[in-house]
Amino acid sequence: MQLTQPQLVTLKNNINAETDPAFVAFRNAGSTQSMADWYNLASTFIIFKPTENTSAIGDTVNFIAVAALTTANLDRLNTFYALNPSQFEPSHSDQRTYLADTFSGALGGEGQATRDALDALYRRAALRGERIYCTGTGTTAVPGTPGPEGQMTNQNITDALAS
Repeated sequence: MQLTQPQLVTLKNNINAETDPAFVAFRNAGSTQSMADWYNLASTFIIFKPTENTSAIGDTVNFIAVAALTTANLDRLNTFYALNPSQFEPSHSDQRTYLADTFSGALGGEGQATRDALDALYRRAALRGERIYCTGTGTTAVPGTPGPEGQMTNQNITDALAS
């Protein structure tokens, strides 16, 4: 994870304030790699993914719903794929709304299930290290906004402790 100097200070403050007994043991032992590993576990804070592979839509939707799409909505889906051939940004509400509108209606009894599956595709749990920098509510209903994303490294911990 690439962190700025202010973000390293935030991480150092978090390292010093963390009360989880396992983490405290790692901190007391000076085990920076164990601390990094602890930060790389999933938290309970939910965020929108900044990007997702467009092909994941095909792995997620119910094909009974796809078969029931109108010609206009099939055109909408093809337009979405044409504009986003490899990835899309589920963190953008307009893209989520576009797909929800495309799969609106009963769609052979699978419309709601498809919309729910797509909604689940758009979210993930932030890692503990990412959680430090997230903002917002962080629930499934109201996901938070991520800050820096990715795995915490031993070097991140070392740099933070030196800051």
